[in-house]
Amino acid sequence: MLISQALHKPQALGQGLAATQAVIEHLGYIQIDSISVVERAHHHSLWSRTCDYQASSLQDLMQQKNIFEYWAHTAALLSMQDFRFSLPKKHAIAAGQPRRSVASPRL
Repeated sequence: MLISQALHKPQALGQGLAATQAVIEHLGYIQIDSISVVERAHHHSLWSRTCDYQASSLQDLMQQKNIFEYWAHTAALLSMQDFRFSLPKKHAIAAGQPRRSVASPRL
């Protein structure tokens, strides 16, 4: 379990900015979390997996267009490799379809 989550060693996916991107790609996404006691929680997730992690790495990766912010099932940062999967929902919203599906009635 630790290996699959890239938690078995801090440099499992490299160092610095490239490692931050590799962690996001490996995990599929990083949930953006507003909980902040010491630092916002998504930074803890990246710091625990990336040697030399800097909070500014996320902004750097966004400016380089390597990651993007999207509402997957929650606010998240995803790799640009997955951008194409967000397009059908974006096109549906642009066409006027509801942002969320209507829940079926409870019995």
